[in-house]
Amino acid sequence: MYVNIVLFDDFETLDAFGPAEVFGKLPEEFHIRYLSVSGDVINSVHGVKVWTDFLVPEEIDGILIIPGGKGARRLLWKDERALNIIKKAAENSDYCLMIGNGSAILAQTGLLYRRRIADFPMDTNWNRMFTAGIERIEGAKVAIDGKFYSCGNTILGMDTALWTITDVLDIAAAEKVAKELGYPWNENADEDIYC
Repeated sequence: MYVNIVLFDDFETLDAFGPAEVFGKLPEEFHIRYLSVSGDVINSVHGVKVWTDFLVPEEIDGILIIPGGKGARRLLWKDERALNIIKKAAENSDYCLMIGNGSAILAQTGLLYRRRIADFPMDTNWNRMFTAGIERIEGAKVAIDGKFYSCGNTILGMDTALWTITDVLDIAAAEKVAKELGYPWNENADEDIYC
C-alpha cells in the first residue's frame, strides 16, 4: 500500500517523518512517496530539504498524510489551487491522516464538514474561520471519523500511524513496530482514541 506524504514549504518536520518512520518499519506492506503540488524540493520549517514528486490526485490510493506546520497557514490563505489538488487527493485516498494543524488544510476544503477531529492548538479567529461545522474533540489523542484520522500535535502523528496500521493490518503489526521503535504506545483505544 502506498503512503503518500504531501509536503509544502515550512511543513513541520516530525509531522511527516514520524509517520514515515512508523510505516517504514513495514517495507513489505507500505511504500512511502513524498509528494508536493510543485513536484520540487520542499523545505521543512527546520530546513530539511526533500525532493518530491508531483502530487497527481488521480494517482493517489492507499494512505494520504497531511502534515501541519507554519506553512499550513500560507496554504490556507494564499493557495486555492493547492487546496483543490489536496482535496481531490484526499477524496481518492483510502485513509487520510492529518497531523496537528494539517487538519485545518483539509477543513478548508469542506471535506471535514460535520466530521469529528482531534483538537489542536489554533487561535480563536483561525478556529472560527477554518473549522466551522467541524466537531473538535478536546483531549483526544487521535480521532477517527471514517477514513479521516487526526491528532492534536506532532508526536501523536506516530500514534495516528500506529492506529492506521492496526486498521490496515492488525494490532500485532502495530505493536511490533512500536516495540522496534522503542515508542511507548498505549494500544488501549478507550484511553487514546475517539471514534
